[in-house]
Amino acid sequence: MEALGTFIQKLSLPRKIIITTHVKPDADALGSSLGLSNYLIKKGHEVTVISPSDYPNFLTWMKGNEKVLDFSKEAHKKQALSKLEEAEVIFCLDFSVLNRVNELGELIRQSKAYIVNIDHHQDPEDFAQFRLWSTAAAATCELVYELIVALGDKNLIDKHIAACLYAGIMTDTGGFRHPNTTKNVHLVVAELLEAGANATEIAN
Repeated sequence: MEALGTFIQKLSLPRKIIITTHVKPDADALGSSLGLSNYLIKKGHEVTVISPSDYPNFLTWMKGNEKVLDFSKEAHKKQALSKLEEAEVIFCLDFSVLNRVNELGELIRQSKAYIVNIDHHQDPEDFAQFRLWSTAAAATCELVYELIVALGDKNLIDKHIAACLYAGIMTDTGGFRHPNTTKNVHLVVAELLEAGANATEIAN
């Protein structure tokens, strides 16, 4: 497992980046993927989000959704495979074992790209060069927010990024009712609201 410094070095130049998440993405999976994607695009990277499957229509409001490639659709698969072959960095979000992404898992395992895993589930598989992992986090979106801040880019979190990340935290905490609703969750959510996330619109 490599250190944060190596990870930062990998992103110091514009890269061809893939972001993927688990089958049947929920708000945390898609929110963390699109939130991170929108941030990395601001940093000058070429980013493609690949979902292993379709996902509910009520998540399609997130910025960047129209460019997500659904690997289960033949119309998207060829382009997704091409992007995977070119990838220099692959982010694996909201899953801890590669079988959570179906056939994408083996392609990631065989890839020569630098693999990053950001997740909050138990028992992670050792497949990434850099892992940001904590079961104390309520959501992967919480970890993505903390990564962006750790990279010194809190100022780049606009209302669209904030909305994506807020959605994932809100749903994974059950609307802030579950026991995983920690002090840190409220502090992060406060920052996302300040950045422009609209709590009422997202909840609706």
